[in-house]
Amino acid sequence: MESIIADIVKIIKSENNVIAREKALMCYFFDLIRELMTAALEGVDAGLVEETKKQGYQIEKKNKRSVVTAFGEISYWRRRYVCPGKKAKYPLDKLMGYDKYKRYSVLAVKDVLQVSAVATYRNTALAVNTLSCFKISHGQVGKLIVQAGKQIKAQQQSEERYDGITQKKKAPVLYLEGDGVVIKGTKKRLEFHRYQVCEDIINLSKTRRKRVQAKEFVSLSRLDALQEIKAYLANAYDLSDTLIISNADGGAGYAKKDFDEIVGYCRQHEHFLDVFHLNKKIKDRLGFMPAMPSKLISAVEFKYDRHLTDVILDTIESNLVDELNTPENHENLKRLRSYLHRRWVDIKPFKMRHLSVIKAIGCCESNHRKYTYRVKGQGKYWSEDGAEGILRVLTCIKNNELEYWLSSEFAGGQLDIGDREELKGAVRASLRKTHEAHLGIHHGAIESLTAGHSYLNDFSRKINQINI
Repeated sequence: MESIIADIVKIIKSENNVIAREKALMCYFFDLIRELMTAALEGVDAGLVEETKKQGYQIEKKNKRSVVTAFGEISYWRRRYVCPGKKAKYPLDKLMGYDKYKRYSVLAVKDVLQVSAVATYRNTALAVNTLSCFKISHGQVGKLIVQAGKQIKAQQQSEERYDGITQKKKAPVLYLEGDGVVIKGTKKRLEFHRYQVCEDIINLSKTRRKRVQAKEFVSLSRLDALQEIKAYLANAYDLSDTLIISNADGGAGYAKKDFDEIVGYCRQHEHFLDVFHLNKKIKDRLGFMPAMPSKLISAVEFKYDRHLTDVILDTIESNLVDELNTPENHENLKRLRSYLHRRWVDIKPFKMRHLSVIKAIGCCESNHRKYTYRVKGQGKYWSEDGAEGILRVLTCIKNNELEYWLSSEFAGGQLDIGDREELKGAVRASLRKTHEAHLGIHHGAIESLTAGHSYLNDFSRKINQINI
């Protein structure tokens, strides 16, 4: 400790520029942490020897590895074990969650992904390089997002993801909404599909309830998103006494029959055609006659009078004379009439259905912003893998599950129960710095290591532990 303090004092006195002084101190602390971490890892690796040998493994050799962590890049030596009939392994890497062929630790990946959720790849690299103690390129940021997206998707679609649920949740009401969003692709137009499930579970007063958002599901493939939300509802909820209220724009894949397939068996299912899209459809189709959309909207949404709706449509058709008498206007009116007739049941207003809950639908469109602000505009074009990756990351952040998915099999750091129990004693032994007796030297090596900064010249050479 005294030598460390002496080094710090030396740095402070040797630098006159305040920024240069702080940079020098930062470099010193980061280098010190890395050196301490390297020594600690090699100490833990030595403590794993006895327990690993009890499993029938023998030391084959020691290999060096470099891993970029949240506190910088560390290099350490660890033992490789072999056993006849079994795969060779590195117990230290498995314990630390340093997956094979992956250069970044789980926490470093998580930090990068969180920044990339609100910034472009280049800005993410700039932020990480400026504020952290490791460097990354914008290309590597993209690779991490693609890799994370594939691994998260595989886990979210695995059949075992709901094995831990022992009791299904009961909810009196579930609000279910879905919609698709078009984005630019490098080869073709892409569309991502998003579903959200919300609960109505908290009574704030006799007339007010708090809607609690439960889950979001987003994917480039509508089938994938459908399967994931369907599996979630089937495994997490008991819907036998639940009122399902669904809302969508009625497009392909978002009709009532599609939501019936998602929900399955429930007490009651009420489907609504989204008011925003309904109004937009009426205004777009009747753009040639500006005075009529408001009258038609009143007849459809507020009075819900089919006869009055038909009268207004007939009136509009009778006024298609002179310059308004064009094939395009006739076609628009014909399509609008057909659109309203096909979806008349779904258009029925909330207050006329006499449901025992308050209206809490229609937020799907506004909740797209979390995604659209990141993936649309500013000349952004996406590959399919890149778009799927960033969408999965954004969804995990929205669901507050990013750390959960990254801490599981994504990093290869999740040990099965047997392995964890076997390694507990080994870790405790390493902390006690037990000494291992050995028969002799099989092979050894001495490598010259140069520290990254002048203040740690005493670390410039290090003799590796002799392999046994």
